[in-house]
Amino acid sequence: MIKKNMLALILVAHADDETLGVGGTILKLIEKGWSVNIVVLSDGKLTVRGKKQDNRKSFKNACKFLGVKKFSLLNFKDQKFDTVPISDLANAVVNLDLQPDLIITHHDTDLNKDHRLTCEVAKIIGRPKIKPISILGCEIPSTSFWNGRIFPANYYVDISNHIDLKIEAFSKYHNEIQEYPHPWSKKGLKLLAEYHGMQSGFQYAEAFNIIRGYEDRLV
Repeated sequence: MIKKNMLALILVAHADDETLGVGGTILKLIEKGWSVNIVVLSDGKLTVRGKKQDNRKSFKNACKFLGVKKFSLLNFKDQKFDTVPISDLANAVVNLDLQPDLIITHHDTDLNKDHRLTCEVAKIIGRPKIKPISILGCEIPSTSFWNGRIFPANYYVDISNHIDLKIEAFSKYHNEIQEYPHPWSKKGLKLLAEYHGMQSGFQYAEAFNIIRGYEDRLV
């Protein structure tokens, strides 16, 4: 079903999370007529094992490859979300005045503290004041399952026609793509999608947890 005038906000902590967790679903949303806006709370810069890394250009290239026209990085620092009031995080998104019908964000069982706080921000800004807003928590390969918990998936999106494009989009992150068996490898991403496909009856799928769901405001 084509859904016109519907806005999906992809609200994530770091540049690359949007493609890792939601890349195939973003492609499907656009295919179905949704408008998609990606907002990253951090500034696109990070430090990995003492080495500074800048993902801003990769983020722009990945978003354009996915076909997303509206995307932005905010100014919060990687792994330091807990040093500012959560109201500051939430207000930074509220001030964008997006009014989404669907928010896709992290899940609150994620190992990464920035991810968990981003999920809380989504719950705050997603309160149904004006209209119903569905919220889905996504799975990020590695941080969603290195915490010793099974991701509580209860909603799956068929990305069988989009898995290869998702992987190609993530390949724009030259600093992030890894070799197998790392979950951020091309093979790892495809195997995870295949696993969720087996769970849901599709060839390839992305898994989500419904934090709040309305039938006409889901993928």
